[in-house]
Amino acid sequence: MENLILTKKKVLQINEDTFILIFEEDPDFSPGQFVMMETPALVRKPFILGRWMGKTAISVKIRGKGTKYLVFEATQIRCHLPLGNPFVPPNERGMAIVSTASITMASMLNEIYGVEVLVGSRTPLVMKTPFETVVGDNAFEERIKKLDYEWYLISGSIEMEKKAWNILKKRKTEIFLALEEYMGCGIGACKSCAIQTKYGIKHVCTDGPIFRGDELCW
Repeated sequence: MENLILTKKKVLQINEDTFILIFEEDPDFSPGQFVMMETPALVRKPFILGRWMGKTAISVKIRGKGTKYLVFEATQIRCHLPLGNPFVPPNERGMAIVSTASITMASMLNEIYGVEVLVGSRTPLVMKTPFETVVGDNAFEERIKKLDYEWYLISGSIEMEKKAWNILKKRKTEIFLALEEYMGCGIGACKSCAIQTKYGIKHVCTDGPIFRGDELCW
């Protein structure tokens, strides 16, 4: 883990409340890993790392003062990265099902491994992306029912992940879920990200953030 400063190069709006932050620097990290960011308004907050337009990037959903600061005010952000374990796809015949808040991670998987991407958004996108997008909960659920891949990585809100999991779990496929929303400190100190699995208690920040769906006790 390194402590470093990331400098915002560009901010792109995805939908009404989610933005892509693109950075000048290009630190070393792998798909699935995350960054903890510090600001005056937000002590520490995890964001899944990714790439956009060939540069290091994260997606930020506006939730409060801290995320507003990151999107609209911050120019240089103190960070701790890379954290967590990389995700290596089982093979090339899979799909990343993500919310707009995880689109940069999915973009990196597409760039490196050729993984196909499906983006779900509750509100219309205000920018074009290279990925298939469905808008609204009903359209999202209906599209997932028609998918046919050997594995899936689901990354978004807990509610969105559970909806996709409940549809896909009946199939003979591997399903992975990204649980970065559970984290507090990001380094295993606070224990707030403890989750129950079939193999006992695990911590999202040190054992994840991506887990096999059949390992979790929902």
